[in-house]
Amino acid sequence: MKKVILRTVSLTAITTVAAVSILAGCSNTTTGGSTSTAGSTGAGGAAAKQADWAEQNGLNKTETVEELYAKAKQEGKVVVYSQSSRIKDVKATFEAKYPGVVVEAYNMTTNDIVEKLIREQGAGVYNADVVFVKDAGGTVSSELVKKNIVYKYLPSDLAAKMIEPYKSQSPGLVPYFSLRSIFYNTDANKTTPITNWWDLTTPEWKGKVMFDEPLQSADTMDLFLAMVQNAEEMKQAYKEKFGKDIVLNGTENAGYEFIKQLVKNDAVLMKSSDDVVEGIGKSTQAKPPIGFSASSKMRDVVEKKLKVNTTYDVKPRISVVGPSYLYIANKAKNVSAAKLLIRWMAGEADGQGEGFKPFNVQGSWSTRTDNGRTDQPAIDKLNVWKYDPEFFYNNAAKLREFWLKLQ
Repeated sequence: MKKVILRTVSLTAITTVAAVSILAGCSNTTTGGSTSTAGSTGAGGAAAKQADWAEQNGLNKTETVEELYAKAKQEGKVVVYSQSSRIKDVKATFEAKYPGVVVEAYNMTTNDIVEKLIREQGAGVYNADVVFVKDAGGTVSSELVKKNIVYKYLPSDLAAKMIEPYKSQSPGLVPYFSLRSIFYNTDANKTTPITNWWDLTTPEWKGKVMFDEPLQSADTMDLFLAMVQNAEEMKQAYKEKFGKDIVLNGTENAGYEFIKQLVKNDAVLMKSSDDVVEGIGKSTQAKPPIGFSASSKMRDVVEKKLKVNTTYDVKPRISVVGPSYLYIANKAKNVSAAKLLIRWMAGEADGQGEGFKPFNVQGSWSTRTDNGRTDQPAIDKLNVWKYDPEFFYNNAAKLREFWLKLQ
């Protein structure tokens, strides 16, 4: 692998999650110096050796920043696989704070990170130290966490400042979460033009609903999976909108039916969240399009002075929580530097660490009690669906197949 300071890596995202399942089921995994096949008699021993590695490297300990920095300087660098391009800002502040420790950052999609880690560690290559990802339909939880390819690192002084469920029930350290939010043009609308997800399926919005292609966007797919899981709520929202019970048209439930009707209403699929928000904000149409995109894109709205706003009042719920996770990779070569970087990105013990600032933007919600924003609804006021990695993982392939048949 060519070593660089910051690079953007793009693999094939459309089939990555499906390919991960094939890789996990068909290939051997090298762990703890031995090779085992998932489900074989050697798997337990390999997992035990991996757990020993985590314990031996103090992933369950809380060390001082001074202790970690002294060791990190001896390591000299930390390699991070990041789902966010904002890692370049983290790199700048971390290297300024901790001279002698270089951040070697690789910017990829979460799907690409999952595939890369499985291939690398399956070949006995342990390049990554820190892994910064979303769950991508539960794939990270099922294919990386459960198989000890990545580990949770949450020192007690950081955990003490976090709210539940992120304090004790999360598979990794979650510094913040974002949503898939509905955006609208403020030149044409003084207030939100919709109050129910089913509004988007009406003739009024035919050909005017924009969102990321879900086979390219794990976050969009997660939103649809949440609607499928909470189909009873979608069913009730339909009745509140149209005053009658929903009639399914060859679909399994109201979640699938919503997706089908949305597509048949000539939905406009975009390449990225940036394209969605800019398409809404820069439109010169008398009736501009509406759309849903990453809530954190509100930072772009402010920076680019786009005529866009988002709504937090949509039935049955505004969105599904989209946590961002920090992990330490199995057999990381620079463990102390990895711990130091994770602390930095999580805001450090006092919550004021500059490594968290690039992510503490409007449209993102800190999971801590001491550094949240006040210019958006409080975290406990958000009417959102919870993130269910097990359901999402077990139903993602089915939803992808359903989506492809709609095209």
